[in-house]
Amino acid sequence: MASFSFDYCFLVEVTASNLKEDKLYLPVGATSSNALNKQCQKMILVNKEGNSWTVSLRFNESGGMYYIRSGWRMFCLDNRCDIGDLFVFNLVGDGKTSPLMCVCPERKECSELLSKYLSRKSGHIASGSASSSLCLTGRTAV
Repeated sequence: MASFSFDYCFLVEVTASNLKEDKLYLPVGATSSNALNKQCQKMILVNKEGNSWTVSLRFNESGGMYYIRSGWRMFCLDNRCDIGDLFVFNLVGDGKTSPLMCVCPERKECSELLSKYLSRKSGHIASGSASSSLCLTGRTAV
């Protein structure tokens, strides 16, 4: 039976550059997740309603980071995200099948992560540049 990793949660910010480039870098910490492997070429983004979007997943050898290519913009458009919106994603997978990046439900761990981010307003958020991902503003996530 496959062993799935469910424990890597991180923030992502919708930015003008990651929308324009249709490219989203995952945090460096994602490289140690059991959900990902360098041979994987696609990933599935899942919103809170359970709707999914298949995106291209790549690994940047020089930067040592995974990034999403082709599909991020459509995910944001379909979920009516605006620049500055934040998402808390949970990376789920077994390293053998296409990993999932699921929008975290509103639960204590995700709330704590968001609170930490908002309190320091600096740090590691995924974006169009090598930074983090969720769809929140002053409002709640998608």
